[in-house]
Amino acid sequence: MEKNRAEEPERPAAVDAEEALREADAAAGAAKAEANRWGGADKKPTEPKDRFW
Repeated sequence: MEKNRAEEPERPAAVDAEEALREADAAAGAAKAEANRWGGADKKPTEPKDRFW
């Protein structure tokens, strides 16, 4: 997030908060999509295969 420059008018805090929430929602959506791509977060671990020596 960039700080306001001197030549830019000051923005209300609500505008910055809305932008932060949109970015957070986008990040959460991307994380969910990536988790689904890799099998989901609630995927059960596979049983270890029997070892033979």
